[in-house]
Amino acid sequence: MRHSRGFQIFRIIFRERYREPTLELVVPTMLVANIFLSAFYERGNFSLLGVVLGFTPVISVSETLAFALGLRNAIFVTGDHVYKGSIISFLTMPVRREILFVYIYLSDVVLPWFLWLLTSVLYSSLSGIPVPSLILATFTAGYFFSLNVVLLLTILLRSPGVATLTSMFVLGSIFVFGGALGYYQILEGNTSLLYLSSFANPYVLWIADSLGKNLVPQIVTGIWAEAFVAVITLMIAFTKFRGLEP
Repeated sequence: MRHSRGFQIFRIIFRERYREPTLELVVPTMLVANIFLSAFYERGNFSLLGVVLGFTPVISVSETLAFALGLRNAIFVTGDHVYKGSIISFLTMPVRREILFVYIYLSDVVLPWFLWLLTSVLYSSLSGIPVPSLILATFTAGYFFSLNVVLLLTILLRSPGVATLTSMFVLGSIFVFGGALGYYQILEGNTSLLYLSSFANPYVLWIADSLGKNLVPQIVTGIWAEAFVAVITLMIAFTKFRGLEP
């Protein structure tokens, strides 16, 4: 059966990023890595805390793997094409730049997130461990916030090495200092100020919430703030991509 031209171009982009055995290794690893969720969940009587710890980045292997895969795609595949000038071969393909950007974004950013979501929901269903949808939304907003920033910096800086260092510095600073700020605000009881800082590291708020503090409104505010920034950075990245010289 003959496929459409758009599908053929998407398949070229997809295969470049997910050569065998990438998916064969990533999907089972994401699924099995959720064993940490069971390990935390079964300890004592702190079920929600166990789920929160199991879904905290770095501790969660599946989340870390999804982010690493998206980072690899955005910087060392798309970014490498921009750096070496080989992106020209894609820009001259018989497809509009808007569609080409959608294909690249789906392969680079959306697919790793979808694999994480699929394996997390599947593991939750098989294990019988309930995972609040708000926790899934927390990582989702943070993931797209982070990867859209990375993609934008990659297109702007046009150097994989510089983009990597800059991205890690920017995101690391937001996550570390945001977490420290949230931690001290919780200790001092300034929960109203958490509405302003919650977007930087909502997992600190999640831990406090699971220990008895009601911080769900602040967490929701942080998720919306991350989602808003994610949309803005994506729009800017899209505009810059359209302006790339062939």
